[in-house]
Amino acid sequence: MNPGVTQLVQEALSHQHAGRIPIALNMFEEVLRLDPRNPQANFSLGIAAYQEGKIGLAIERLQIAARKAAKHPQVHQLLGLALMNAGDLESAQSSLKKAVSLAPKEADFHAQLGDLYRARRQAVLSRQSYLRALKLDPENGYGLVGMGQLEVTIGNIDAAIEWFEKAIACKKELPTAFQCLSLAKTFKEKPAELDQIEALTNDGVPRPGPEQANLHWAAGKIYHDIGDTSRGLEHYQKARTLHYPPFDPAAYEDRIAFMKDVFNEEFFSSRADLANTSDKPVFIFGLPRSGTTLVEQIVSCHSRASSGGEIQFFRHLQEDIGLKGKPSAALENRLKSMEPKEFKRIARKYLEVLDSVDRRADRVTDKMPHNYEMLWLMSVLFPKAAFVHCYRSPADTCISLLSHPLSPAHNYALTQDTVGRYYRTYASLMEHWENVVPVNLHTLTYETLVDNQRSESEVLLSHAGLDWEDGCLEFYKSESPVTTFSNTQVRRPIFRSSLGRWQGKEAHYRDLLDALGPLAPQV
Repeated sequence: MNPGVTQLVQEALSHQHAGRIPIALNMFEEVLRLDPRNPQANFSLGIAAYQEGKIGLAIERLQIAARKAAKHPQVHQLLGLALMNAGDLESAQSSLKKAVSLAPKEADFHAQLGDLYRARRQAVLSRQSYLRALKLDPENGYGLVGMGQLEVTIGNIDAAIEWFEKAIACKKELPTAFQCLSLAKTFKEKPAELDQIEALTNDGVPRPGPEQANLHWAAGKIYHDIGDTSRGLEHYQKARTLHYPPFDPAAYEDRIAFMKDVFNEEFFSSRADLANTSDKPVFIFGLPRSGTTLVEQIVSCHSRASSGGEIQFFRHLQEDIGLKGKPSAALENRLKSMEPKEFKRIARKYLEVLDSVDRRADRVTDKMPHNYEMLWLMSVLFPKAAFVHCYRSPADTCISLLSHPLSPAHNYALTQDTVGRYYRTYASLMEHWENVVPVNLHTLTYETLVDNQRSESEVLLSHAGLDWEDGCLEFYKSESPVTTFSNTQVRRPIFRSSLGRWQGKEAHYRDLLDALGPLAPQV
């Protein structure tokens, strides 16, 4: 290595360790100008990008660092976390296992591998990794909280609460532990934990935004449970401001208008011969918090069906094609000029994903909510599949979105106004699909399912090509891991307490109701 580059790296590291991050980053950029493959510079810039939420850039830098510094476990650890954040769980597993192999006594690495297995719904492997972490360090925060989160996914809520409380008693991973505890419990009166949470939110200690947000999410949930709506909303707004980047409703509306223009009746009629004959997919979609997890649990309880969870396939494909970007003539040409062989390749690859879930099942569910944006492709590829659109009262859906910390990609939930406008745009796209896609979209209304569980479940299973089985009524006994924020709700019979959450609170949700316009409930 050039001695001048070596000295520059050392100076940059000195600034980084002293907390002078902007100076360090500028110097690392200069290192990369002189030595583009420098592992330390790529690693440091990868860390910075990860901390700023620029996951794609972080992965790019960390992959270079991992190739050049293959024996450094922290490089593989952070690359694994970035890949997991991006939804590439298979690659993340490889990186985290590499980190563990290089540093087998590092408890955090085992616990983070446990997180990966939990995300992949491999409960046995997840538990083994968490227990290895706790054997190395009985008070490891990642291991304690991870064990609690694992117990939640498989329905052991009481056991989960014990793990979260143990983490809190050990004063480890407090923001996450409090946030998880608040979701696992329903509070009838003010708990002692609330004073602890409030003290942490006001202690002036500098924390990463997501950690500070978790404290506000926890406080908001508890205040809502005990009936203090005003203070709950105050905490939720602080949490969302920390948790989500800015959202541009106009840009989203332009993107959906572009899709409606491109994917018209002529688009579908001219591609009718591209269909795959498989009826294995059961697509379950709609906005998050609309009942998609509940519907998947009902279907996957059937003896001929398996749960695929939120399969990332079409989400990644959407990004690869460019549909998440700004509309353009080039993008329109790309979409309209897709060759038959490309459609066939995509269908084949997707069926391989379903086979990896369960090769023997007749049906496999895919409950990625935002797949509703990809119905143009899904309906062309798999016209014999089942398509289930989950619909819930617009106001209730939006209120739930405002009070649950989804990934930062869901930044449309930033404010009452943005989520209301987003909902209207989503509704307009669904109305368009109903008129043009060459498949039968079965709309399942959450409120109707709650009131008529048996009859609505029978219709749902029939639409999926499945005969009735009584076990589907006891979906809450399913052994399938649930990794979404509905994981506690679907572990008990259908309940009515989530209906009409806006009622009596109209003054608190005035901005939301105004943004929903004609979709707002009539009061």
